[in-house]
Amino acid sequence: MRLSVVGPSVVRPGETFALKLAALDADGYPSRECESTAAVTHRGRTHEVVFQSGRPAVATLDGFSVHEPGFHRLAALLDGVMYPGNPIWCDAQTPRIFWGDPHVHTVLSDCHPDTCRSLDFCHIAARYLTGLDWVCAADHVSTGRGSVGKWNAQRAAAAAFNDPPDFVTLLGYEASLVGGAGGDNNVYFADDAPMWVDAYEGGDTRTLSEALAEYDCILIPHHTTRTGKHGELADRTYLGPERMPAVEIHSKWGTGEYRGNPNPLGKVHPGPAYAQDLLCMGYPLGFVAGTDSHATMPSGYGREPSHVGRLPGLTAVRAPVLSRRAVYDAIKARNCYAVGGERIIIDASIAGGRMGTEIGRPDPGAPRPFVARVAAESQILRIDVVRNRETVYSQEGDSWLAELEWEEALPLSDVLLPPAGYMTRPFVFYYLRVTTASGAQAWTSPVWLVT
Repeated sequence: MRLSVVGPSVVRPGETFALKLAALDADGYPSRECESTAAVTHRGRTHEVVFQSGRPAVATLDGFSVHEPGFHRLAALLDGVMYPGNPIWCDAQTPRIFWGDPHVHTVLSDCHPDTCRSLDFCHIAARYLTGLDWVCAADHVSTGRGSVGKWNAQRAAAAAFNDPPDFVTLLGYEASLVGGAGGDNNVYFADDAPMWVDAYEGGDTRTLSEALAEYDCILIPHHTTRTGKHGELADRTYLGPERMPAVEIHSKWGTGEYRGNPNPLGKVHPGPAYAQDLLCMGYPLGFVAGTDSHATMPSGYGREPSHVGRLPGLTAVRAPVLSRRAVYDAIKARNCYAVGGERIIIDASIAGGRMGTEIGRPDPGAPRPFVARVAAESQILRIDVVRNRETVYSQEGDSWLAELEWEEALPLSDVLLPPAGYMTRPFVFYYLRVTTASGAQAWTSPVWLVT
């Protein structure tokens, strides 16, 4: 048994907030046998909850606050073991960080029905068990798995559980496409949509997007390296940053950052389909992550099929408020980053820009500065600066807190890639990768310098 302790990632000085606690069994589900007391001592006060046998060991403890600016961690004691929570950043002005899982499957997917659970379980577990701020039940519709009734059920659940500013749902679905046609893509709507569109038979991402032209929606490719379902993009199947702003770089199926990474998908397509490949091909994609859970366990574990066994993925969006539109707009603007395994806080200026942005006509002779503050649940082992396909600088860590300061002095002309894809002028991209002692990783959406 282990204890999950989740609080908000960003709070204002003196702001009151809650912690969400869950005693989890070996599969990551709430224990129904726990009879222990969990206790959090903070600012001279002890907050306790007594779990009862026969009831899910899930609780919310209210009344916490921090007043000193900086990074904090609260921990809970259960059965003599101290369990640290996620880092909490106390700051008066920084934008909020809202955590979500954009890729959860329920029984409506008709995919691994022996492990999937209901729409209700998806939304309730996201909010109360794993303490997410937002979630999307992105069920399959292709190859005969969608129906009007299922879609109306998804719409109704998304509307019923959407409760801003405390919890937000996105309406979306997974559209499968064959290899070479764009692979698997999740479609996310800014609001409601009366019907989904399937382009599996003879279609590709462009025909899918054209059929969805009347909707305010975005398409996010995932499993881009999977054999037979790869998202090996080309100028036709890449839809531009307004329609295809990001790629899912990690899920419980594996990591698609670069060929040879330590957590690849099980069956790998031989073509240039990794995130670094797509970026070098001139497609300006931000990074998101999700579980692609087939145990309907947002941001958690659960009894998954045997091939779904990596660390759970999450997407962090930075936004002033928690609403469906704010989450959607943050992903569309690439004001987001991806993590696997921990809620890692990253505050960074990358080559002088905020993650996800494009810097046009930079001074070619000026050094490019990198500044970052990072906080994690476990010890930070390393922060890497990635330029194009190369890790050009690494800084080791020895704590759950780390800071990065570095400048690249190479002339810009020495690192530019030639025009390609959507990038009509020479360009270079940078992003940060964080690795922790638990095996967790984080990837910031890139920054592009375009001459």
